[in-house]
Amino acid sequence: MSRSGRRPTIIDVAERAGVSRQTVSRALNDMSGISAGTRERVLAAVQELNYRPSRFGRGLVEQGPITLGLVVMDLSNAYYAELGAAVVRACAPLGWNVVLAEAEHAPDPEAVAGELARRVDAIVGYGVRTEGIRGTAGMPVVRLDGSVDQLEELAVVELAPAEAIAELVEHLRNAGVRRPLVLDLVGGPIGDRALALAAGLSELHESGEVPVREIHPREGHRAALEEALASGADVLLSFNDVLAVRLLRTLREMDVEVPGGVRLVGIDGLEIASLVTPELTTLSIDIEAVARETVSLVEGMLDGSVPLTGPEAHRVVPYRLEVGAST
Repeated sequence: MSRSGRRPTIIDVAERAGVSRQTVSRALNDMSGISAGTRERVLAAVQELNYRPSRFGRGLVEQGPITLGLVVMDLSNAYYAELGAAVVRACAPLGWNVVLAEAEHAPDPEAVAGELARRVDAIVGYGVRTEGIRGTAGMPVVRLDGSVDQLEELAVVELAPAEAIAELVEHLRNAGVRRPLVLDLVGGPIGDRALALAAGLSELHESGEVPVREIHPREGHRAALEEALASGADVLLSFNDVLAVRLLRTLREMDVEVPGGVRLVGIDGLEIASLVTPELTTLSIDIEAVARETVSLVEGMLDGSVPLTGPEAHRVVPYRLEVGAST
């Protein structure tokens, strides 16, 4: 905030840097036509004033309510829908607006966050590209489910599964599990979530290594399950709760009892996991806590009490094990 109590504007930055408003706009948007020295002077003024670009127009003296942009892969996914609703609830007491966008069905998925960043005051991405966003100098950029090695570029809300996986290992050990199998979604290299599960459960597997198989989120489940059961798998670790519920339905159609014929574990802790029979064992994340930590982090970055990058721009929300009848 400026000494007058209002948020600094592009006019304040221009006066501090000794340039025109248009020059500030060109510097913030990484446009040509200005020297490197001028760009550096503008960016220094941005940092000194803790200026945050307005999505309504860089020259407005009076800015509207803060608008937070949340970009996810697919809003039809129950997890992302619950997260979006939680973020809206967390922003409501602050009087903030929230703009939701999905990347999966966009013409250029990798560009969605960068394009939205030009129209909001802060950007939060989950499962989408947020590194290297241009034209948003001084803007908070937060990566959900990120890692500490990304803190040099942006802020991170880390979703930490280690403790919950350790609890799951003990739970399955007591159940006599010896051949766990991790099911990851198709479409690219094996994900960090699947790798973490496989590594954490490796001590249970009689071979010392947990296999990871790819599976389509909506189709081909019977064939995949037949292959998994033929391999001797005695517990299936599903990529998420939604997939686990679909697998549970297919297992019922195959007359395979859960947990009698095979055990089943989901991830995320969505409400749907508690609405099926048997109720799913799941590694649950508190989505409301994720939203609160995210919004609190952004609020701190906007008022200057939290830096845009580095260790102080890091929050952690742990998973927890919720044991249901499926194991």
